[in-house]
Formats: sequence, structure tokens, C-alpha cells
Amino acid sequence: MNTDEKIYDVCIVGAGFSGLVLAIRLARAGLLVCLTDLNRIVGRKILSTGNGRCNFTNSRMGKDYYYSNSDLSFIGDNHQELREFIKELGVFDKDMDGYFYPYTNQAKTIREALENEIKALNIDVFLDNRVTDISFDNVYTITTNRLKLTSKKVCIACGGLSAATLGSSKLGYKMANKFGMKTTKLAPALVGITSNDICLKELAGVRATGIVHYKDYSCEGEIQFNKDGVSGYPVMCISRFIGFDELDKKISDIRIDFIPYLDKEKLTNELMDRFKRNPDKTITNSLVGLCNEKAIEQVVSLSRIYSDTLVSKLDEKDIENLVYNFKSFVISIKGTKGFDSSQVTAGGVDLSDININTMESQKSAGLYFIGEVLDVDGICGGYNLTWAYTSATLAANDLIKVIKC
Repeated sequence: MNTDEKIYDVCIVGAGFSGLVLAIRLARAGLLVCLTDLNRIVGRKILSTGNGRCNFTNSRMGKDYYYSNSDLSFIGDNHQELREFIKELGVFDKDMDGYFYPYTNQAKTIREALENEIKALNIDVFLDNRVTDISFDNVYTITTNRLKLTSKKVCIACGGLSAATLGSSKLGYKMANKFGMKTTKLAPALVGITSNDICLKELAGVRATGIVHYKDYSCEGEIQFNKDGVSGYPVMCISRFIGFDELDKKISDIRIDFIPYLDKEKLTNELMDRFKRNPDKTITNSLVGLCNEKAIEQVVSLSRIYSDTLVSKLDEKDIENLVYNFKSFVISIKGTKGFDSSQVTAGGVDLSDININTMESQKSAGLYFIGEVLDVDGICGGYNLTWAYTSATLAANDLIKVIKC
């Protein structure tokens, strides 16, 4: 099929969250827009966000919640603007301690609302179309496995390498390189980590609140243990650093603080008080209530104390070992679970080649990049969808101004 007779104002490659937001903003302003996507539905990846519930933004916002090789001081707090945009689509939200979800608690609500708006605006959508090339000769030609599209401007919104089953690809990076732009190293982020540490055999199935430390990075939250790895909020947030170290073969152990509510001195005093009050209790009974029971068992074992040892038999060195292992429980790791299991890609198109005020390439006029394909990734909590919205809005504002002038 050839659609060369129609010249679009903007062709958006990728119908994920950022691409859909951009298309809606442009079409509402009266621009002739089209979307292409290799999936058979728009917004497919949205369905997997927030464990299917779609945590789309957060009240705690700003550059400190994002990572990049470039300065991100241009990222501000626009979560209320995003909430209003979602509400305009007919979706009410709910605030869960600063984390915003659709009131239905279903990611498909967001996806369907975006799809409905795309249809209402009569935006041309070319699904099941894999873009194979983009070229420029006065106008842009977008070639897919099924057709050719012609457009004055092009926006790459096709995401990164994460979740291949949901339609990820290297296209965005390839097109950036083709037009003379740099890309940074890529690593999976917001992903579980793998381990063959023997302790996981006993900890499998445990969910425990704690702090996960990896080198100079740390994060607190619910940690989830399984037989071959560790996941949960804090692991997801630091996984990008493990991913990059895996590339460079510089992986270190993680350390877990199972009792983050007491520092070492207070924990030492707590243990001594417990042992003094009940000298005839076994060590495992005496420690009940400090953290998860199975975690206690593993800490006691790592401290080389038998579980049936009476606390009256413990010496100062035993207490020192217990405190150390409660606060710094070591788990050896192999790496991350990889791009296919990750929610977002760390790294991407280098922002030094992007006008951060407009999202336009500084190497090729009329070529824009938004969303995950760029070298910006956020921690868990709605930050990556907010970045998708932020970058789409910056691009929309510039495209409307340039094309309508």
C-alpha cells in the first residue's frame, strides 16, 4: 500500500503512551497526524504498567527521581497537569499516598480512554506495521513492511528494548544513529535480579520491608524473595545500576537491612535488653517481632549461631555478628532478569543531540524523539509515564507552533 498522496504534518512512530499523548495534542490543535505501531492495538505496553493497575504519576516529582547521562534540571513537577489530561479523557484517578492510579485500578482503563480519543479525533493509525526505514528529502518518508508514509515532521516514540513481547525494538536507536545522533549504553531497568545464593531456598516467598544497598545506591521498600532471585520496589529502583555493571562485568553483592527502623547502636541495645530480660529463651524465640521470621532464621544461621542456643550463652561477638547481619545481610547476585522482564530501558538517545525544550533533534530538523527511547529513566512510581507525558508535551508545543505559524 502506498499513501504518498497524503502528506501528514506529523508522523508518530510508536503508539505507546508518549506517542498517543502527542497525537492527541497535535490533532486537537488541528494538525494532520498519523500513528504507526508494530502491535495490533495501541498502547499495548500500558497494560503491563503498575502490575496491570497503571500508576501513571506521582505527587513527588522532579529531576531527583530520574537518571541520565545529561543534566535533567529541565524536568519539573507537572503531575497535576497529567492528572487533568487523564481526567479530560474521562478517567478519574485515586491518590494512594502520592501514587496516582485510575480509580478503576485497571491499566486498560487508561489504554482504552486514549484509544477512544484517537478514534474521536479521526487520527490515522497504521497498526501491525513495522517501520523499516526513515529518510528525508524535503519531506520525511517512513517505510514500513506494508506501506510508505510521507510527512513534514517525524517523531520517534517507539520506546526502548524492554518487554520484547510487547513490541520493543532497536528502531529508535538505529534511526538516531542514521541521522548522526549519539546513543548511550543501554541496560534493563525496573527489573528483578537473579541469584543462586543458597539463602534464597529458605527465603523464597518472603516479603519483607527493608533497605537494599548496592554499592553507593540504596532504596527502601518491600523486598520480594524467590528461589532464583530478588525483586520488589527497592530492587527495581536500583536494578539499572546492576544492569550497567553486568555489561561491564563489575557486579557486586547486594546488602539488605532487615531492620531499617533501628540504627546499629539502638539495635545492639535492643538485643542486649531482650537477652537480659529472658536469658532462658532460645535465640530465635528472643528475636521474634524484629522482622520476618524466615529472615531471622537466616540471620541467625549466617551469624553461626544454632537456632536452639539459649541467649544466656551468647557473648559480645555473637551480638555484634547478629547486628551486622540484620543490618547488612549479604546476597550474591548474578545479574538482572534482562530486557524482556524489565519495565523500562536505561540509557538511549543522548540528550546532547536533543533540544531539551522541544525534543527536536539537533542533527536533523523536523525529527523529534520522545519517551523511553531517550536517555532518561525514572524510578518506580509513575515516573516513566510522567516522563513520556512531559516529553510528548514539549514536542507538541513546539510542533504546533512551528507548523501553524
